Amino acid sequence: MQQPEPSLESLEDYRGKEDLEKRLTIWVVILSGLLVGAVYSIVKLNNAFPSDVVNQQEVSGIFKY
Repeated sequence: MQQPEPSLESLEDYRGKEDLEKRLTIWVVILSGLLVGAVYSIVKLNNAFPSDVVNQQEVSGIFKY
């Protein structure tokens, strides 16, 4: 019982033969991923968390030589 592997020509996605619905679904997934990444980046860049703030040292008046 030997089953041959499918050839490229037998696949429905080969050479642009896929359905319009499948093509639109792929575009929706790609664009939604880019949108989520952009929103995450904007939120991350605009929020200053306490760990991200540079601590300023107080001046004690003691000089090191």
